[in-house]
Amino acid sequence: MPVKRVRRRYLRFRISSERRHRGEEVADAVQKGVLRLYGVHGLSQIAPVLIEFDENRQTGILRCSHLHLRRMRAALAYITSINGTAASIHVPRISGTLRALRSK
Repeated sequence: MPVKRVRRRYLRFRISSERRHRGEEVADAVQKGVLRLYGVHGLSQIAPVLIEFDENRQTGILRCSHLHLRRMRAALAYITSINGTAASIHVPRISGTLRALRSK
């Protein structure tokens, strides 16, 4: 019996904050936000991964499961601080491929 391949979605995001954040801080905040909102089971289903993060522009790309895209966006909206500093995460674009996000 063939195994169905995992479909993923990629989210381009931008952070609005008073200070600049590092990629590790952002990845930790995303993971903690999903964990607080949905627990360990939700975290394993959503499977968020920080693909890239530009510390100068404060933008990056996240990967998640296509079935749980809405839950991922809700978790990002739920994040109000990163490493103790007030911050918000905006998602202007979503795609099924990295190439489409990187080209624009």
